[in-house]
Amino acid sequence: MECESKQESNFSAELEVNGCKIALNRFVESFISQAIIGMLASLRGVDVVETIDLKISKKAESSQAQ
Repeated sequence: MECESKQESNFSAELEVNGCKIALNRFVESFISQAIIGMLASLRGVDVVETIDLKISKKAESSQAQ
């Protein structure tokens, strides 16, 4: 039995990790898009989402050891 969603996403997503583009299938593309849009929708000041630019970087290690 194959379960496939017939629901089309209104958004496209692209993912790069360490400068390398990662191929996304429709499910993952929709999952990432809808998850982030859902999180942003709860923020004050976010109304209509057209585009999102999100960059996540590893923090530099602190020079102070505790």
